Amino acid sequence: MHLEPLEKLPRSVREFLSHYAMIVLSILTALALEQAALAIEHRHEGARARQEIEQEIESNRRTVEESLAATRQFEQDWQAMLMRTAAQLKAGQSTNDSRLAVLAEARHRFGDAAPALKTTAWDAAVADHAVNYLDHADLTRYSQTYALQRFFSQAIWDTVRDNAASSSAGISLPVFTGTADALPTLTLLNARVRALGIMVSQLAQLDAALKGQVESGDPAPRTAAPAASR
Repeated sequence: MHLEPLEKLPRSVREFLSHYAMIVLSILTALALEQAALAIEHRHEGARARQEIEQEIESNRRTVEESLAATRQFEQDWQAMLMRTAAQLKAGQSTNDSRLAVLAEARHRFGDAAPALKTTAWDAAVADHAVNYLDHADLTRYSQTYALQRFFSQAIWDTVRDNAASSSAGISLPVFTGTADALPTLTLLNARVRALGIMVSQLAQLDAALKGQVESGDPAPRTAAPAASR
């Protein structure tokens, strides 16, 4: 803002007050315009952050849905191997070769579909303070959503890690030695089925939670009111 100096001193109090009022009015007008521009900018930042976060949550929901379907298929495959091996043992048809064949199949089917969930949009909104310009209800919902993602991602990873070490060793050692005993083979298959069942339960809970979060949001982006910096 630029103020022109007075060409001459005011000749009366009235003239002085007139000049003073003009200066004050100019300052207040400039400040009001600046605040209006900031409010518009903050609304745009809030709307952009909301759109990016909503898209990221929806993308994560699809990832979890695909991971759940794949993990259910893994569970069905391992359950079939367990039931077949148990049936052969009960019928007296279980042999070392048949058990080694099952373990070879298990090695081929060994894997998991733990989802890699993104947090880029949320992290960026927190880093550039765009979360300050989100509606409070949206901010609470997003915070809960990403907390759920972190909790279930860690729980799923713990399940995968704890079972993978024992299962991979239980498969590789008999194949390496050429000897597969009945009870250890059944124990290995059963443990893997139970671990996959836990993963299915965890993924199903996360899938339901993310679907609920997505459905609770409005279909169309809203313009968030500006909030004070936190």
